[in-house]
Amino acid sequence: MQRNLRNYFLTGLAVLLPAAATVFVLWKIFGLVDGFAGRLVAYFTPYKIPGLGIAVTVALIFLTGVLATNVIGRRLLAIWERMVLQIPLVSSIYRTAKEIVETFGEDRKQVFRQVVLVQFPRPGCWAVGFLVGEAGELMKGATGRELLKVLVPHVPVPMSGFLLFVPREEVIFLNISVEEGLRLVVSTGIIEPNSRWPQVQNTGKR
Repeated sequence: MQRNLRNYFLTGLAVLLPAAATVFVLWKIFGLVDGFAGRLVAYFTPYKIPGLGIAVTVALIFLTGVLATNVIGRRLLAIWERMVLQIPLVSSIYRTAKEIVETFGEDRKQVFRQVVLVQFPRPGCWAVGFLVGEAGELMKGATGRELLKVLVPHVPVPMSGFLLFVPREEVIFLNISVEEGLRLVVSTGIIEPNSRWPQVQNTGKR
């Protein structure tokens, strides 16, 4: 009985902790944006309207997007970007943030190449993961092995997880689509794809 209670608690913690962390981060971001934009709006109106700062920020993002789609706007943004990239510390932060936004701005099905199984967090336990791609020369040189980049997502929020560098021969490729894999993760295993034997492709070739 005590072991069951412990397992229930750990399972609940594993499910709720990533979701709570996601909500907390979003709440902090929206609070920061609302406070900053709200003070900016206060210069133009004496009334305090909750959430107005966020609305103004969203409108500003849309206007920036419209500006970036025409020739003059693209030139102005290119000039501004070159100026930012000349600042040592700021350029690193800006470049990293831009790469992350561009990556996750794509269709998640295109970012993830295939659904796989890897042994995680210990040998004998299997976790569903998504193949991101092949590891670069840095990881190959450090380990002397050909590695694949696999994201093991948090459940039920697959926006974050563990990035694993797994030897190619230890990866099992599943015969399901990325959409089915995401549905499996989000539903915490309740919605399982149609029963099909996995494609055991230890060579990693599709």
